[in-house]
Amino acid sequence: MALVSLRRRFTRCVAALLAALASPFASTAWAGTGLDLSSLFLPPTATELDAVRADWATRPLVVEGFRLEATGLDSQGALFHVLSHIVEGQRHFGAIRFPRNYTPGTPYGALVVCHGGLQGVGIEEASNFLTVLPGQCVDDEYFLIIPSFRGEGLGTSFAGVFNSGGTPSWADRDVDDTRALLSTVLANYPDVDDARIGAWGISRGGAVALLLTARDDRIRRVVDMFGFTDLSLPSVLAEVDKILNANATPAGIGRVVFESVVNPYLTGAITLDEARLAWIRRSPCYFATDIPAVQAHHGLLDLQVDPSHTMVLVDAMLSAGFSPADVQAFYYPSGTHGLNSLQDHGDRVEPFLCALNFGPRGYCGPMSPTADGRFAAADYRGSASTSTNDFVFRVNNGPSQSVGIAFVSDVPAYAPSGAGFLCLGLGAQRLGVAGLDASGTFELSVDLTTTLPNIAPYFDVGSNAYFQLVFRDVGNPAGAWNFSNGL
Repeated sequence: MALVSLRRRFTRCVAALLAALASPFASTAWAGTGLDLSSLFLPPTATELDAVRADWATRPLVVEGFRLEATGLDSQGALFHVLSHIVEGQRHFGAIRFPRNYTPGTPYGALVVCHGGLQGVGIEEASNFLTVLPGQCVDDEYFLIIPSFRGEGLGTSFAGVFNSGGTPSWADRDVDDTRALLSTVLANYPDVDDARIGAWGISRGGAVALLLTARDDRIRRVVDMFGFTDLSLPSVLAEVDKILNANATPAGIGRVVFESVVNPYLTGAITLDEARLAWIRRSPCYFATDIPAVQAHHGLLDLQVDPSHTMVLVDAMLSAGFSPADVQAFYYPSGTHGLNSLQDHGDRVEPFLCALNFGPRGYCGPMSPTADGRFAAADYRGSASTSTNDFVFRVNNGPSQSVGIAFVSDVPAYAPSGAGFLCLGLGAQRLGVAGLDASGTFELSVDLTTTLPNIAPYFDVGSNAYFQLVFRDVGNPAGAWNFSNGL
């Protein structure tokens, strides 16, 4: 196993793909369908990639109908909440697992856990990966956010099975469901730190986790356990060939492509253009520039998701200019399609995920809800590097169309004020004023290289700076203004 950049192998994969498209699939193997499927899996064009992104941008991210469905303990004594919300008119279920050392009012990081397979998920199954982690960081310090996906069940040992509505949409609407669940959790659980959110996915869930990070900038790093990344690779097309020409039962990645792309196209349910977009938007490697730090693991004996999926993802990210520190790939010579076959992978996964604790983080609490019942949460974009100087202070879940003022201090505090709590100590200075958008999001770019005498000392290298937003909270009976937590 090694951390590698596999440009040469990638080149061989592309060559193999082009050869495959040029011969068996284009000429004989699928000739009986009466359609030329070679054009279906040609590489995406820039126009098609733009079309996929445009489609994603139109998909609503609205939190509706939140309900706490059940609470209970798993077999190891960990606390779980089962919750639900509405996604595109259908009730969707998910679960959160609380950190082992949970103390109310204390912010904790969170990890979105995306399950594999095509048959739903059990909450204990989704948190089983904790057993391979050598330390206690994730177990003790992170919430686990566990989505089911539409049309599938969420199983629990303490409250039975909860079935999400809708029609399965593998590695496509799965991402919509996961984003909506994350928004539901952040709006209703103030102890989940918006500034420290990662994702972990296995197999199909690996693809979902990668696409989640590409579509949602709240996710800062992702662990991909042998997820598929390009549904046009020769190994995938070979599975489709077996289904079409050898009467193989659709299963695994072959079923995903056949039922989501090929069969709808062959039956005329979708056009060629629609079929191409269907597999492109399920292929994370084509959106590598939108994916943050990733750590990928793949067994070289994996017969279900070929290792070339990880290879092309890694090469795409490195080619896009990501540093090797942000694109880690580990290959296991005797590894198959299972966690237990990837020897000692937990020794690599846990430090990568726990690095979320070393960047900016939320603090202060418990906080008070806004007039509409949400918790305004501090977040950020960019980095805390003065040389990069791309830091953006952000607050989520504030009052829609309100106005806020951001402040900075070199000392924290916790004192009641207005409808909430002030988290900055004496000497706080105003950074800037901005409106909150329709979703209640506030953003302010911060110049870490400023020479303003009242601000510059807070951004000296090695110093601590504490940020907070105060905003109008019309209709809150506790006071006319309120606060985010601190960052």
